[in-house]
Amino acid sequence: MPNDQRQKAFRGFCLTIFLFVGLFFLQIISLKAQRIDQPFSSGESALYGAYYNWHFLWVNAGEVSFSNDTVQYENQLAWNFKAIGKTYKGYDLFYTVRDTFESYVSHQNFHPLWFRRAVNHGSSYSLHEYNFSMENGQIESKIKRDKEEAFIDQVTYVPGVLDLLSSAYHFRGFNYDNMDLGQKVNFTMLVDNKVEELYFRYQGIEKIRTREGRKFQCHQLSVWLMEGDFFPEGEHMRIWLTADKNHLPIMVETKIRVGSVKAIFLGAENLKYPLTSEIY
Repeated sequence: MPNDQRQKAFRGFCLTIFLFVGLFFLQIISLKAQRIDQPFSSGESALYGAYYNWHFLWVNAGEVSFSNDTVQYENQLAWNFKAIGKTYKGYDLFYTVRDTFESYVSHQNFHPLWFRRAVNHGSSYSLHEYNFSMENGQIESKIKRDKEEAFIDQVTYVPGVLDLLSSAYHFRGFNYDNMDLGQKVNFTMLVDNKVEELYFRYQGIEKIRTREGRKFQCHQLSVWLMEGDFFPEGEHMRIWLTADKNHLPIMVETKIRVGSVKAIFLGAENLKYPLTSEIY
């Protein structure tokens, strides 16, 4: 594959991995899509391998780690979520990635408070920072790209909207056992200074095997993506969450314009519940 295609493909890969962090949730169109208690606790962490596929070639390009904690933020108890993605040193020769996502979310009602995304891809850098104000009905944004001046803006706050990272954690709280096969659930998410309306479709139970040979019973979802530089429009993102109380992501696979990408579970610590979905 030519180097420019490698770079475009891997930029799509990086975006996909963090969409996996975030392409989920919010407004429920059926009573059967009820929320349950948060299936995670303070101190949970998880690690995923990141893979790029082109024809018959699979490349283990990097990893993504997730962690959460409870902290005091602006005089209130809050969730602090973090996700860090990076390429391995061997893949840095083709394209270097060092990305950090961080969110603060109200512990009491899970309303977003603050979100930051720092993206380092090759020689390119961008910073997105959002402050959520339900009282003022606004989301204050600050976006800085490379050496350009910072772009300051305000976006109208939409009830139920979440950022990329907090969406992924909130998404784990749906009661998938009560969903019908093929059921669609709408969700609202802030992406690149815009509030977007998307949906996922419940696809039932499927057994998933990781590259380390571990097997899990999982709820399978397909997520509709908007057409972009890297993605064709359609339900091209597949997500598999453990069919137990954790609803922990085990695998995410997404078709991009040049090949496909995967994030595959490697391990987790301090889970709230036992991984009863694992098959021995």
